[in-house]
Amino acid sequence: MKKNYQNKYISILGDSISTLSGYSRPDDAAFYDGMRKFEADVFAPEDTWWGQVIEALGAKLLVNNSFSGSMVCRRPGCIYPSYGCSDERTGDLGQDGLAPDVIFFFMGFNDWGCPAKPTPEREEEKIDLSVFSVAYTCALEKLKRNYPAAEILCFTLPVATRALREDFEFPYCYRGRHIEEYCAVIRDCAKQMHCGLVDLYQWPIPYDTIDGFHPNSQGMRTLSHAVLQLMERGDAYDH
Repeated sequence: MKKNYQNKYISILGDSISTLSGYSRPDDAAFYDGMRKFEADVFAPEDTWWGQVIEALGAKLLVNNSFSGSMVCRRPGCIYPSYGCSDERTGDLGQDGLAPDVIFFFMGFNDWGCPAKPTPEREEEKIDLSVFSVAYTCALEKLKRNYPAAEILCFTLPVATRALREDFEFPYCYRGRHIEEYCAVIRDCAKQMHCGLVDLYQWPIPYDTIDGFHPNSQGMRTLSHAVLQLMERGDAYDH
């Protein structure tokens, strides 16, 4: 491990993958709540990717600001500031006078996989990736301004599977855009803003899910192992 995270405070800016009722805020935006906990076999922080990573690092969770369904970009007509580049989300990672030492920025799945995608006959309606790039950069600028001493780690988007569905094929393309294109934007933004990078897209093992997107307990373990291994071998800081 290139850095010592013992007793460091870690905050998370994420989407549904990083939620857990009772631990992420706002609580009513947690995907892992009620019956979904049983479906995924995810009940406590030690069952989540972030809880396992924080424990392995000897660090402490400060704030888990993860909002189910949220994008980095602002959705058209969005009233509540759930989007990752908002002042509210980027400014709500501290608690009780404490600021995070490390910020895990793990978002972008909903920007890539929004249901409002073109039909195969209308592939020309590709999403303008410059919008995602601007929003992602804006989020990083605000995080750096609000928490100037924090180390920021940007996560690319990993590939998923469904072990219980032999016919499942990961949909690499949505709305005419390949997931790799979004990962490339994240890499570029991290480099330009001098942030760390955890390149989960490059991890060779897909994480298991309950629905093709949301990890079950095994998928959480795959993700946490990937994060720790990437940080261990220094990929997180290779710009």
